[in-house]
Amino acid sequence: MKIDLQNITKQYGETMILDGVSIQVKQGRLLSILGYSGAGKTTILKIISGLVKQDEGRVMINGIDISGCPVEKRNIGYVFQSPLLFPHMTVEENIRFGLEIKKWDSARTQARIAQLLELLQIEGLEKRMPSMISGGQQQRVAIARALAPEPEILLMDEPFSSLDPTLRYEMGELIKEIQEKCKLTIVFVTHDRNESLALSHEIAILIDGKIAQIDNPKNIYYRPVNKAVARFMGSCNFIPGKIEAGTFYSSIGALKTDEEDGDKTLFIRPEQIRIDAEGKGFIIKSCKSIGKEVIYTIGTENLNLTVETLGYEIFFVGQQVGLLFPQDGLYFMTGA
Repeated sequence: MKIDLQNITKQYGETMILDGVSIQVKQGRLLSILGYSGAGKTTILKIISGLVKQDEGRVMINGIDISGCPVEKRNIGYVFQSPLLFPHMTVEENIRFGLEIKKWDSARTQARIAQLLELLQIEGLEKRMPSMISGGQQQRVAIARALAPEPEILLMDEPFSSLDPTLRYEMGELIKEIQEKCKLTIVFVTHDRNESLALSHEIAILIDGKIAQIDNPKNIYYRPVNKAVARFMGSCNFIPGKIEAGTFYSSIGALKTDEEDGDKTLFIRPEQIRIDAEGKGFIIKSCKSIGKEVIYTIGTENLNLTVETLGYEIFFVGQQVGLLFPQDGLYFMTGA
């Protein structure tokens, strides 16, 4: 199923939550929506599912406007941040619930439950109550319940936010596997940029009620459309300068480029810069170890840069070093 949100607007009282949001999700793709808390990410999911009615705009599924279609007619699965399992029902009964509403026959129901137990790797838990299984297992059951009626669209609202990092990674890998096997169209809301980079075909950045950028993960991370998107996706460096006759001149020196002449700002991620222990011109001003990475602040009198390296080579505060920048693929933003 293809999703096409057209100029969606939603306001609560005097607060504009969504301001002309347009998003397209291709058939069988996974789109992540990233944004700060309160940005309207969950509101988008609720509008797609029919739980919330937009003030303006249209929700199109495969070219058909479903804006007036009730929730139960949309054939959309929804996985919430908390599993929200029925506490008085077993795992099997929770998965069965939606199929009984759809009036599936017994044989088809049992076959579907068995398929989902295997797919979500929860075989053997069928007769347990939700209170008898772990948080990760509960979320697997919630996903199975959402998938049971065979929806072609799955909406996921920060479903792994309460899980520990290891389990969160495992669940992300499982969702990728399910998405590929079932050819699902998935809209995945998260505030975790690393999670979105790992899972998504495309990422939408929602800032101040508007879509700031929709693109593939590589472009979102290395070629952001503006500084707000760049900063949202992690540490970054902005180096103002000027391009003249194929050379970018700035406080870091001269770099060759194919960009047009003019005032430009070089955008570069910390891990794209390498430290040259034999070089000169820059001073290490601070360092901080984060696991296997070391984050350095390195600069001159007029400019400080963030540089990220692996911890096998250690430099010291006050040490003079050189910096090595990429020789091609430099990305510039217009203006200083």
